[in-house]
Amino acid sequence: MEIKLQNHPEKLTKKDIPFLIGLFSIGLFLFLFYTWAMPLIDPDEPRYASTACDMVLNGNWIVPHFNGVPRINKPPLFYWTIAISYKLFGINEFSARLPSALAATGTVLITYLWGKRLEDRKNGFWAGMVLMASPLFFLISRFCITDMLLTFFVCSSLYLFFIEYMESNNRCKGGFETRPDRRLFLYFLLGMVFLVKGPVGILLFILITLCFLLWIRDFRYIRRLWYLPGFLLFLGIICAWGIPFWLSLGTKQISSLLSQEMSGRFVSGYAHPEPFYYYLPVFIIGFFPWSLFVFITFIHAIKQRKTMPAIEKKQVYFFCSWLILTLVFFSMSHSKLMTYILPLSPSVALLTVSLSRWDIEGVLGKRHLWVLWPALSISVMTPIALIFTMHKWIPAKHGLSTIHIAIPIIILLIGTLIALFTFVRNKRFFHLKKVFCFTNCIFLVITITYSAKYLGTFRSTKDIVEKCLSDKGENYVLLSYTKIVPSLVFYSGKNILQIEDYTRLKTIIPNPETSVYVVMSLNDYQKKQDWIQKRKLHAVCQNNAHVMLKKEPNTDR
Repeated sequence: MEIKLQNHPEKLTKKDIPFLIGLFSIGLFLFLFYTWAMPLIDPDEPRYASTACDMVLNGNWIVPHFNGVPRINKPPLFYWTIAISYKLFGINEFSARLPSALAATGTVLITYLWGKRLEDRKNGFWAGMVLMASPLFFLISRFCITDMLLTFFVCSSLYLFFIEYMESNNRCKGGFETRPDRRLFLYFLLGMVFLVKGPVGILLFILITLCFLLWIRDFRYIRRLWYLPGFLLFLGIICAWGIPFWLSLGTKQISSLLSQEMSGRFVSGYAHPEPFYYYLPVFIIGFFPWSLFVFITFIHAIKQRKTMPAIEKKQVYFFCSWLILTLVFFSMSHSKLMTYILPLSPSVALLTVSLSRWDIEGVLGKRHLWVLWPALSISVMTPIALIFTMHKWIPAKHGLSTIHIAIPIIILLIGTLIALFTFVRNKRFFHLKKVFCFTNCIFLVITITYSAKYLGTFRSTKDIVEKCLSDKGENYVLLSYTKIVPSLVFYSGKNILQIEDYTRLKTIIPNPETSVYVVMSLNDYQKKQDWIQKRKLHAVCQNNAHVMLKKEPNTDR
């Protein structure tokens, strides 16, 4: 079956409005629901939120600062988006997380446009729903970290590259015709990618596009990636911030930053070292159950590579390149976090579009039923296994009750059983997709609602700051034992001093009229009783992870 591109598929019409409004509304609800009630989670969220707060309060939008010290390990675009949100809605958790939620919603809408281009509006809509119902994408959309904004700009850049490549081939079979405005906008988006996370996002884009062109052996188009006006625009965007940044800090600081981010994180792995296979289980769990089905696309692409229509082959190969190369790229890094692979999220959703079409054509059941049944069996067995092993991994000692974990897992089990029954009855993957989307959305919303209190007392100091430091008129100094707790900086609104065992409080707080508060982990509090008594500190409040100690003024330090 030959696939033909639709006429002017990029143009929006009135028929697109219900789908776009539906995805936009559902996305904002899922990504913003309860974000105002959950404290910023240490360590990353309050770092970004506090740095943006410093921009608003001190007016320095060129060099980000955290806790009074320049924070130069990331470019400033994400900080700028949070600062603008603060200007509009005030300094709070909702404002800090709003840019990530909007970036996630934007990525969903681009996925819809992409799915519509590949098939039709209905498939585009459900591609967006698959993306929203992916656990990792849903989770990161609700956190104040850079990865979702990076995903939005990487997805936008790859979308623009893809439609330009496909349409240039379609318009001129003997050569290439391109639209300069579209190519210029592509380089603008790449400039935004750089301003979110530096060279890493640019390298990822280059790797995906080059390897895709090499895979399909389209060597002529490789040189078309170079566009001098676009490169000058890209360079201008970087220099507009980079030159003032360089004048403020100097060459030595910038060189140290590049060395730390590129060599330190990627090569030596000084932070978050994990084994090479780390992202395989992250991918399977983070995109459950879609991660169990995309392997069917890989198998089909390999088996049908000689008979598959040319346009379909390019589509499937592009999304496979996007997914596989992102996993490989970040697996090669010695520094790993589960959020790093988030940019591959849209490729997972768009690969399910092919499965839906093969389903309609009658190809999926005939050729790949032997893969679908094991995938469905695993999706059903997973919640059953979680229920029977709850007693081994449930963190009940930290305030999360068994019922709070059991209810969402039971919902997931019911949903997977309904999906299995649906597939047994009509053998349609499209209906299976609908059931899993609905089930995952309910499961994820309930899970995040129940876990908010647990995360707030285990990975944040908001509660103890509000309880112990509510007297705004008190003259006090806030200290942190062994390491700075970022949420302490954000919620106290003060610069925090770090102290060690050997630190003499008298040397850093010479004024005897000043009260001293020290925040330390619960584990350190239990081990350092002699140190605490020697300095005449006493506990005033605590949560599941931290203890706040106080030393009254006018006492010997």
